[in-house]
Amino acid sequence: MSRQHKESRKYLNVLLFASATLPGLARADLLNVAWDNDLLTGSDRGYTNGLMISYLTAPAQEQNSQSAGLARSAENALNFLPGISSPGQQQALAFSLRQLMVTPGNITANPPDTNDLPYAGYLSASSMLWSYDADTITGYGIHLGVVGSESGAEASQKFVHKLTGSDEPEGWDSQLGTDIVGGIDAAHGRKLLAHGSADELQQEFSVIGSATLSSFRTSIGTGVIWRAGHNLPANFIPDYAGTSSTIGMPGALDQRAPGWSVFVGLGVDIVPYSYLDKNASPYQFEESLLQGQAGIGGSMHWDRLQVSLTVRATTGEEQTNKDNFSFGSLAVTWAL
Repeated sequence: MSRQHKESRKYLNVLLFASATLPGLARADLLNVAWDNDLLTGSDRGYTNGLMISYLTAPAQEQNSQSAGLARSAENALNFLPGISSPGQQQALAFSLRQLMVTPGNITANPPDTNDLPYAGYLSASSMLWSYDADTITGYGIHLGVVGSESGAEASQKFVHKLTGSDEPEGWDSQLGTDIVGGIDAAHGRKLLAHGSADELQQEFSVIGSATLSSFRTSIGTGVIWRAGHNLPANFIPDYAGTSSTIGMPGALDQRAPGWSVFVGLGVDIVPYSYLDKNASPYQFEESLLQGQAGIGGSMHWDRLQVSLTVRATTGEEQTNKDNFSFGSLAVTWAL
């Protein structure tokens, strides 16, 4: 059996496992699918593609929901942490499965150009407990994943490129890994200003801070978000990208009336450790310690459905070639 055949079978097994869990999600509160791709911004290098499937339980306070029991158990275990079990807040538990891939600019070169980015695939599962109300949200979580051929990134990219008639990537034989990676996550968001009511234009200004301690990427960051629209939902941190946490899910569909929003975000990250940087040799990739981020997007929601489109860019991600990474994100959220 060829190596490509084996990788395809591994990836198929992952998909079958994920599909087998979907029937149990019918009693869940929210289901989200987020897809990132740099082709949405007209480029094809760096962070090339990402897919995240996430599930958020009903709030722990809903006594008649079976999924709420998971959130209550997590709250009881973590109520010693700051921001969990605060008076008047709800708690919900999120689960995610995500796949990310990084590729060089010239994917037809074999062997790849060592002055460019390395090939890298990442597959992980994560869980995050969110405690939130109309003005604050706090979350703590854990993630575990794999970097390397077991991520299924090679099979994913070749399958999509075959469907679209794009160039076949030739350098996956030299991808990074295999390594098991994991870590812990924390985030806190707070709404600082709000203006307007549901029957007129509403505006909000919020701040967010986050930290990740991980053998894949360790970082600490902060940012600001402005959002405006009509019938704004309660998720005042509207971050839906596949690279993001599930912070945009709690309260995403609390408004039954149709509505829309536009949003702009700016942020900065300090990245003291990156797996790609640490393990890139012989590639010349070097990740910057300080990285800026910007994003702009919009969303529309109906009774049980929300669709959003976001364009994001980073500055200083790569010290070596000084090229900024940019990608677009399409996300759909259903109330189940």
